[in-house]
Amino acid sequence: MARVAVVTGSGRGIGLAIALALAKNGFKIVLNAKRHAEEGEQALRLVKSFSDAHFVQADVATEQGALTLINESIKVFGGVDVLVNNAGVGIAKPLVQTEEALWDKMINANLKSTYLCCRFSIPHMLKNSWGRIVNITSVAGLHGAVHLCAYSAAKAGVIGLTKALAAELESTGITVNAVAAGLVKTKMGESLLRYLGVEEKEWANRFTLTHKLIEPEEVGTLVGYLVSEDAKNVTGQVFVIDSGSTIKQASYFGV
Repeated sequence: MARVAVVTGSGRGIGLAIALALAKNGFKIVLNAKRHAEEGEQALRLVKSFSDAHFVQADVATEQGALTLINESIKVFGGVDVLVNNAGVGIAKPLVQTEEALWDKMINANLKSTYLCCRFSIPHMLKNSWGRIVNITSVAGLHGAVHLCAYSAAKAGVIGLTKALAAELESTGITVNAVAAGLVKTKMGESLLRYLGVEEKEWANRFTLTHKLIEPEEVGTLVGYLVSEDAKNVTGQVFVIDSGSTIKQASYFGV
């Protein structure tokens, strides 16, 4: 029987690439987006060309939204075996210009949503003594990023949650890992480049070892491994996919 994968924030970009990768690997897919129902329906048609799929419009940064998503997965496909927490938002602003509402939005969208979806998914995974949780975070959560204090704090929180939850779920058959991505070719990545006032090629040449940005499909491939049976002994880890940007920046400081 095909396992069921819930992928939050999967109407486009990284989330859609992950959903497609898992669909091609035989998973039934539950897609999700906070808004843009039309975009979600387009994603659904695309994923359905590879596997059974269902779309749920819900704000997973709220308890009701997260519960609705997981309950829909149970109702439509009978369970939730894999949870990929990809929903999130990144808005660049200096900390002193970051109003409380914006701070809360970033923490809720990136960190609270991850906590809520884990909380509601795990009881169903425990029933089967099997589960895979993959949290999409960022290299900003590892070393911080200028003008992204709220985003960096939220993504660092996701990393802490990943490690603590993996320990909490010891010997249950459920693994918990994180993928820390660098700059990916998505609308969010394009928005950041516009904010910085730099072209993609220039940024890639200056700040990466490969001189290339990450394709969303590359993240999908990595997640595909982490939710597979082959990764049953991989848990509590953070996998960095950043075109070598972390190493390149560190090398200039001799550390």
